[in-house]
Amino acid sequence: MDYNQLKTFTEVAHIGNLTQAAERLHLSQPAVSAQIKSLEKRLDVTLFKRTTNGMELTPAGEVFLPEAETLLQHHHKLDCFAKTLAEHYVAHADIGLIHPVPSDKITRLTEKVLGHDPDILFHIQYGMSGEIEQRVLDKQLHGGFFLGPVNHRSLRSIFLQDIHYSLICPLEAEETVREDLPASLGQYAWIEMSGVSGSRKHMQQFWRKHKISPKRQIICDYSQTIIDLVCQGTGVAVVPEHRARFAKESGRPIAVIEEYRQTMPLHFIYLNEFEEDPILNLLKNCVEEVWGI
Repeated sequence: MDYNQLKTFTEVAHIGNLTQAAERLHLSQPAVSAQIKSLEKRLDVTLFKRTTNGMELTPAGEVFLPEAETLLQHHHKLDCFAKTLAEHYVAHADIGLIHPVPSDKITRLTEKVLGHDPDILFHIQYGMSGEIEQRVLDKQLHGGFFLGPVNHRSLRSIFLQDIHYSLICPLEAEETVREDLPASLGQYAWIEMSGVSGSRKHMQQFWRKHKISPKRQIICDYSQTIIDLVCQGTGVAVVPEHRARFAKESGRPIAVIEEYRQTMPLHFIYLNEFEEDPILNLLKNCVEEVWGI
């Protein structure tokens, strides 16, 4: 069975939109439509039906999807094996890291990966959750850490832990902030990470829940700088609890508003197609060991 047709089928099934699937596959929309029609003709079944929301799997398509995914997994596994036959083969493990992941666990993860394979080239790439997700989907990473719920159908995830967040404000402003919570929070600038971070959407939900309209927003993608800006009186922010605690214990002039402690789930994500990848399985095993899963 044609690999490209199967890949196109699963991509459309996961995304539910021909145009978006074509963009991800670097094909034209007519080419994607032609591959789907050719596969349907070969199988003599209708796999999709068009709706106002896009492409929806038929009952036959729902049954066929896991079988197609399994074939793609085996194809990827064979491809990985073939690469090991090269004379100068060096195994690469590429993983995506985000700010909230505790650094001591990444140190332990690195030790475990290298303990299993001392010759492996272990590449840790940093990014925001949205960036890591995109790199995993684009097959640039074997897997990565992601903050928040995992909704993409092409991805699988392992829940690792809940990351707790603290609302912090300048120490000199604590009394004023506490006088009229939560309305007082709208009088300050909010320092937050950009839209590709896992916390941005969560923050907007927090504003809606408490009917907060920030005076203004400042975008900063480096958590330590966010804390520095709060210390200088620039505004308020929500940061990982362990960073807020460390800053406060170090004598930094911040106050923690405990009433607004928040929690977000941390996952390790990977592409469904990579399920049989030996490098991914090594990473998954090491991640589970470090997190005690």
